[in-house]
Amino acid sequence: MTTPRVRGGTPAFVGALAALAVLLLALWFGGGTPTPSIAGLPSPGALTRWGLPIVRLIHDICAVVTVGILVISVIAAQDAKARASLAQAAGRWAVIWTFSASLTALLTLSDFLGLPLGEAVESGVLPTFLFNIPQGQAFLIVTILALVVSIGVLLPLGTWGRVVLLVVAVVGVLPPAYAGHSASAADHNLAISSLMLHIAAVTVWVGGLVALLFLLRGSTGLVTSVQRFSALALCCYIAVGVSGTINAWVRVGGLEPIFTTRYGLLILAKIVALAVLGWFGWRHRRTTIAAMESGDTRSPFLRLATGEIVVMLATVGLAVGLSRTAPPPSEVELTTDNTALGYVLSPFTPGGLLTQFRPDPILLLLVAGLAAAYLLGVRRLTRRGLPWPPARTATWLLGLLILLYALTGGLAAYGPAIFSIHAVQYGLLGTLAPALLVFGAPLTLYQEVNPDGRARIDSPLGRALSHPWTALALYGVPLLALYLTPLFDLAQSSLAARLVLQVLMVFTGFVFFATAIGEDPVPRPIVAIVRTRMLAGALAINALVTFFLLTGSPRGADWYIWLDVLWAPDRDSDQQLGAMLALAFPALTIITLMLLLMTRWRTLRSVR
Repeated sequence: MTTPRVRGGTPAFVGALAALAVLLLALWFGGGTPTPSIAGLPSPGALTRWGLPIVRLIHDICAVVTVGILVISVIAAQDAKARASLAQAAGRWAVIWTFSASLTALLTLSDFLGLPLGEAVESGVLPTFLFNIPQGQAFLIVTILALVVSIGVLLPLGTWGRVVLLVVAVVGVLPPAYAGHSASAADHNLAISSLMLHIAAVTVWVGGLVALLFLLRGSTGLVTSVQRFSALALCCYIAVGVSGTINAWVRVGGLEPIFTTRYGLLILAKIVALAVLGWFGWRHRRTTIAAMESGDTRSPFLRLATGEIVVMLATVGLAVGLSRTAPPPSEVELTTDNTALGYVLSPFTPGGLLTQFRPDPILLLLVAGLAAAYLLGVRRLTRRGLPWPPARTATWLLGLLILLYALTGGLAAYGPAIFSIHAVQYGLLGTLAPALLVFGAPLTLYQEVNPDGRARIDSPLGRALSHPWTALALYGVPLLALYLTPLFDLAQSSLAARLVLQVLMVFTGFVFFATAIGEDPVPRPIVAIVRTRMLAGALAINALVTFFLLTGSPRGADWYIWLDVLWAPDRDSDQQLGAMLALAFPALTIITLMLLLMTRWRTLRSVR
């Protein structure tokens, strides 16, 4: 592959002008343009009123391009020179992203205080704003993460290093979701979660296409890169459509405000833009990509992609304008528990564990993606005439069903409010569901479908994760940190922390049981006695957690006082019940697995 070169300055310039024009039009239509100052009332001045949305547009475009370049550096087949060139390009954009994020924070402070920029900076409120106010905290985090990316691209990173840097960059675009209109929605957990998914999907999709067109258009590896990016773009398009629909519904509260308010009409404009982009994608998959794969000229793809990027950047401008437009007032009266939990929760009844549903777009997408990937792998094997045990498929889907219930069902609804329900939820997430997923043998399926699958599993990272004591530590550390440190309060009160912790516990549980059970081949041989000791160690960790919960101080006391749910059970007795339940589900699962391992061991010895 030849070294990527930046080309297409004219399309980039046209796209930037389109984004700016649409932003100004959206500000005018939505009422976000500066208004004359009223004598005697504080005003940030025209510099802040005009500068904030424009700098925010620059910030968003830089973030999108930075993430996109990192996406292409991960998924495209490139040599060392190509990766170095992409890293340099990502670094330049990340530097501007860092600067624009810090400037956005200052302009937001000016807007927040109603003072001109200079006076706002000199007021001495900046530290308080950055560390205690959500808008300031959001852009402080963005600035730090963007700076990490701009420095990280200078390091000689391997594939996994670039993946980590990509994850950091994607996380860096999410904090503003916590400080926007979604944070004030009646169901703000759902609004924030859908907006985070929306932003991440848009960033990967738009940024990836920008990187393909302007950095790899002259590369001999463009066809391979486009092939790999095409499937990712389709997934992002679906995620953007679903998350955008959910977020719009939560924000406006129904169909009528979409057609009767300026905010709703701007949402309609975004829907039209999404439909146009869907047409671009359809044309790519139907004609231009097929032509490239057959060896024909790449010019039709490049021309169509250029027009697509202009529409994409214009849509980014529309999104920034929408963020400066006031949404329709909510008719839902916010209560104490609604404000703390992020949603309205009815009094607990045992039946509520079956009837309550807390949909989270991010978690739903993850579970659906795992199911689709597994079934697609089974389908490919079947087409090759290779059998795959139906019991493994059934076990995998059962594990995902338990995950889905624990993440979005009644346990997810009542878990933040009742400790004993929380204990059951995390017992399923960290132990039972991962164990069932392991019996689905996904790594074996991956090896059968992908010729280089075994080499990837046997990578240095795979060998490190599958070391018995590393796997045991991965299983135990999240549990001990959750219940023996202040992490519990954070996980109960913060949606982001809770999402990260839940995904982490499922992942570490899967790594542990994949190593301990041996249903899939692991990079290093592990004898049965070591596997049994690993399971015994996991059982001991759960028993230790239960002991501390039974004898220690109440967990989450401040959180439950703030929540102030009138129908909640007695907190002390509920923690005692939760301590026993926190041991019951993992212990039953682990003991069953130990008996299974012993049975296998005896069977093998008798055969010999």
